[in-house]
Amino acid sequence: MTLPICFRAVSRVALFAALAASGEVNAQTSNAWQSGHQGATWLNAFVDHAISDRSAIWFDGHWRRTGLGASPQQLLLRPGVQFTLAPGVRVAAGYAYIATAPYGEFPSANPLREQRTWQQLLLTHAAGPATVIHRYRWEQRWLSSFTGDDENRARTPASYQQRARYQVRAQMPMSSVTINNRQALAFVYDEILLPVGHGDAIGRFSQNRIGAGVGIPLGARQRMEIGYMNLWNALPSQRANEINHTLVLSYVWVAQ
Repeated sequence: MTLPICFRAVSRVALFAALAASGEVNAQTSNAWQSGHQGATWLNAFVDHAISDRSAIWFDGHWRRTGLGASPQQLLLRPGVQFTLAPGVRVAAGYAYIATAPYGEFPSANPLREQRTWQQLLLTHAAGPATVIHRYRWEQRWLSSFTGDDENRARTPASYQQRARYQVRAQMPMSSVTINNRQALAFVYDEILLPVGHGDAIGRFSQNRIGAGVGIPLGARQRMEIGYMNLWNALPSQRANEINHTLVLSYVWVAQ
């Protein structure tokens, strides 16, 4: 598979997701759903650190803000462990803690808290000079919210949900761009998030995340990624479609 074909394949997945989201938006709009656009900034850190030939510690942390960092949106901490089953085949599992503040044009009534367990399968293969990564993730989610003011704050019982996620990402070296004798890379991705078996979820009903950017090498195993992500949320409790135009800055550490 040549590089143009590889990127066209990712683009087709992204286009399909965008059309599906558009159909959902149109259907919801016809039933008096609102739609709104807003800016966001995500600061991320990813650590993939080998502890043996086949195992690694995983951690990713996300500090998410609205606009250019003006107001809080979400804090996410996600540790885990990964195991290599074969070249290009890895499985992982872990825990996540998420704190979400009311934000944006369609804020939730109260701050949300979530605890989560997750499992995933990563499939990686070459496509010409590009690398393509398929990520399949399954999540078990326990969500609750805070009610009342600061003096009389109470936490609601946790609501259980499940969610399936699929992400495809293609990345390739930029042969014409070198920093400290190391090549930068370009990437594009799309991710679909779908609830499973829960029609009355208090969290997001579904999401689509499509983005692209560049990776700037900081060292042999470190890089900084800078990109744009269009994140579409369906918010059934608000009867609203939320579109986030997101600046994404990510520090990546890979030691394998």
